[in-house]
Amino acid sequence: MKWIENFSRNHPLNSKIKDTDIFLHATSLKKYLAIKSTGFLRRSVSERNYSISQNVICFEKYVKNGVAEPSIEGYCDAACRNDKSKEAVILQITGEKLKKLGVKIYADWNDNYPLIRDSEGIPIDVDTEAFFLSIIIVDCDIPIEYLKLVRKVAFKDIDRL
Repeated sequence: MKWIENFSRNHPLNSKIKDTDIFLHATSLKKYLAIKSTGFLRRSVSERNYSISQNVICFEKYVKNGVAEPSIEGYCDAACRNDKSKEAVILQITGEKLKKLGVKIYADWNDNYPLIRDSEGIPIDVDTEAFFLSIIIVDCDIPIEYLKLVRKVAFKDIDRL
């Protein structure tokens, strides 16, 4: 699967992301309060790493009637389970803010991201118009002012805490 990571890294999505695109991120309420206190959604410091994956910051593209919301709610449950929170939050960032970060944005090579293939079935690009697109940011801390709190989500499996 290393070819998928290499392909993603060779096809950064910066020029394909539209200013109006919306991306969602899930974390626990406990971690969100820590994010607010530091001012950043951070990647590099383990206790401040609030992403879905431990090595990158992940966002799911929101497409109305697409699959991002159920996916994000699953990440909410995982975030709550990880730090025994009773509530999670869904954060939003726009394509315009992502571009302001000035860092490379990639399709998440841990997900089966959509590819554009040539007539012989060989991948030639990433389909940023697909209903499901998970993106990752590898080398950046995201200022909290770039993020909007969309809503809070109660943890469904409270009894398992």
